Amino acid sequence: MITTSALAKVAASGDSDAQFRLGYRFAFGQRRPQRWRHAARLWARAAHQGHQRAQFYLGTCYDSGHGVAKNVARAMRWYALAARQGHETAQYNLGFGYREGEGVPKSPRRAVFWFRKAARQGDADALRDLGVCLHEGLGVRRNDRAAVRCYLRAARQADQKSMFNLGQCYRYGHGTRVDARKSAYWFRRAARAGHRGARTALRQLKRRSK
Repeated sequence: MITTSALAKVAASGDSDAQFRLGYRFAFGQRRPQRWRHAARLWARAAHQGHQRAQFYLGTCYDSGHGVAKNVARAMRWYALAARQGHETAQYNLGFGYREGEGVPKSPRRAVFWFRKAARQGDADALRDLGVCLHEGLGVRRNDRAAVRCYLRAARQADQKSMFNLGQCYRYGHGTRVDARKSAYWFRRAARAGHRGARTALRQLKRRSK
């Protein structure tokens, strides 16, 4: 692995990938304390050159206030640049921003657009939230069957909220037939993963079956 000093020389020459990697070491390196200001500066240099991952990580800096003053609107602008280049987590974060109206004007339709982009790449958070939008008819025509498919794909990635949502779908027949056994299965999976509401739902299901 290239040494930090050697990587710094390459970064100083203007190489965007070296700038990104050096920033990553400053932020997440195990052998040194986190240096977020240095990381943010390096990511900014790389991001301005169009480096996709640097754009995303710079967005997270503005989103969380790490190394820079917190500025959600600026975070969303960087997420948007990374999202357009195909960064799936940036696509999800941008969709979340549009859904909640954080840093960008609230727009359920745009939220669904970006959730779909990230979901196609298999992002579990995007799959779950797209499922919620489909179930609630938020920014898209309601389609419970499609919501179930989204939840299932996310649940297979151990997303506890999607497991719980699947349990609810089988419990009430949303997008699928009522099936108490499958409902209990997904509630148990969600409970084991730490979802608090799943334990309550499982107890209620058991009481109803008596």
